[in-house]
Amino acid sequence: METLNRTEVETKVREVLAETLHRDVGEIGLDDRLEDLGVASIDLITLVFELEDAFGRTLEDEDIAGLTTVRSVVDFLVAGGAGG
Repeated sequence: METLNRTEVETKVREVLAETLHRDVGEIGLDDRLEDLGVASIDLITLVFELEDAFGRTLEDEDIAGLTTVRSVVDFLVAGGAGG
């Protein structure tokens, strides 16, 4: 499985969150909690689909439950996702 560039992943995750939440990318920091950003269940589903498409990674339900901050999403994707 291809190794992802951390900076590119951070940028894409923040961009997808900004688009999903109708916010400016600059308002979304790596240590922000998804819950504090206002990520609702439907937003999380959208986020997961977009990130799976963008990075070719699979996010299973049990993985998603552990993703609480922007950084945790980035870490998960860079580590290779499920089975990575």
